[in-house]
Amino acid sequence: MSNYFSKSQTDLLAKAKSEKRYVHIKNENEKLKKIMNIKNLNKLISMHNCWDQRNFSLVLNKNKIPFSSFLTTGDALGFSKTAPDPIKVENYIRKGASLVLNDLVYLSKEIEELASDLQIITNGRCQANLYFSMQSHQAFAPHFDTHDVFALHCEGEKLWNIYENFEQDPINHHIYKQELNDKTEKPGKIIDQVLLKPGDLLYLPRGQFHDALASKNGAIHIAFGITYLKPIDIFQYYYEQLIVNDYFRSDIREINSIDDIKDIHNQITFELNKIFNNDKLFEHSLSYFKQWPYNLLGYDIEKIINDGVQYEITKNISILEEDQKLFLINEKHKVPVPEKFYEITKFAFKNKIVSHKHLKAEFKNFPDEKINEFIDAMKSMKIFI
Repeated sequence: MSNYFSKSQTDLLAKAKSEKRYVHIKNENEKLKKIMNIKNLNKLISMHNCWDQRNFSLVLNKNKIPFSSFLTTGDALGFSKTAPDPIKVENYIRKGASLVLNDLVYLSKEIEELASDLQIITNGRCQANLYFSMQSHQAFAPHFDTHDVFALHCEGEKLWNIYENFEQDPINHHIYKQELNDKTEKPGKIIDQVLLKPGDLLYLPRGQFHDALASKNGAIHIAFGITYLKPIDIFQYYYEQLIVNDYFRSDIREINSIDDIKDIHNQITFELNKIFNNDKLFEHSLSYFKQWPYNLLGYDIEKIINDGVQYEITKNISILEEDQKLFLINEKHKVPVPEKFYEITKFAFKNKIVSHKHLKAEFKNFPDEKINEFIDAMKSMKIFI
């Protein structure tokens, strides 16, 4: 179940994805509207040590500003590394420059949660980039992306132009990395204009030509890029199978005619058929597909604090019940357990990992002193690690 989209919206997105058709969702979900705003953006870019030339850029009138034009060593400002200079960055923004922040998934819990949500909906890998724009200053000419885009509008307003032309299944390869001037000849005519407001979402399939222009100062949107498993990825996944194939490692010593080439191609086809029709690899491919989305993991220190310190039972010690008595045993020793600790010892060994809170919840009649005595005894015997 989605945390951010209704069932009907999820179905609409799934249909649009299947049909490779752009769709605009006017969203009234307050959680979406609160994911990012100017105040949060200020906090984000003020974490100076997070930013460098890989994830922080400025674009003015469709031209990327060299990172060297706005960097600082940070010595006077308390940075521990070379990073964007706030004064220089603000000066460029005053001139109308757009700010682009890449790889944001782990820099905001809310962004991480929405990325995870979109991965569940699409079964794709998600990354997130933020775009901040000033009014009437366009950062990028008409272009297409090599991944699906879910553009969440966060602040201000932005008008998106959707063009008639569509690049068929582009990938992140130099063949598709044309100059912007080349791309402006290919979009064709504008077929739709979509005005995004805070909380709105625009889905654009990969290959759809588009551009956008802020209609108010301080427009922010986050582009969640979704990448899906492709047949070409399966080739990469099976690369080791090609390496261990005797024929693929053999030398081509001599080619004298087209027939020799045909023989080589036929043998390659035969060997590939053997690899790709292996029943064992079918299961691998299915598993690879299911595990394709990123495993987005954040920290939950608050839960650790609430749960308290946990103790794990060492693997080389077990318990033995004999003549209605309980013993701790390993290969060399057999130590009796005090009768008052019989049940709590059995519980600890059954669960393998316990905490004071865990034990207290199970043995409500045990005072804290008695639980602490048990834990200390287990620690002293190196049973708890």
